[in-house]
Amino acid sequence: MRKTLFALMCGGAALVACSSSPTSSGVCGGNFPGGVIIVTAKDNLTFTPQNVQANVGQAVCFQNTGTLLHQIQGDSVGPTDSVWAHSNPRPLPPNLPVVFQLAAGNYYYHCTYHGANQSGMWGTITVR
Repeated sequence: MRKTLFALMCGGAALVACSSSPTSSGVCGGNFPGGVIIVTAKDNLTFTPQNVQANVGQAVCFQNTGTLLHQIQGDSVGPTDSVWAHSNPRPLPPNLPVVFQLAAGNYYYHCTYHGANQSGMWGTITVR
């Protein structure tokens, strides 16, 4: 199964609103028809929650609530991860969310500044 990545940034020419579910705190506020899962990058060099589960059609909104710059990079764990793993890193500056909508599958990612594949500042997204 080929995984497809749709990455959208909130702001600039492509303004995308992020839902307030499961929390209304931070910069992911707004509305997505399928709902949204929020992952927060923090100055303690963690993604919270580290591992998330989403349904197909749900968005995953990364928000940086700290002051450090982070950058999201997909990791290749299996042979079908090529699209996700070879996508360009997505900058995650404070207060500018990054939104992903992913096909069903398991996705690993890390911060290129503070982690590596399944080491340091990293996490997983499971879409069913």
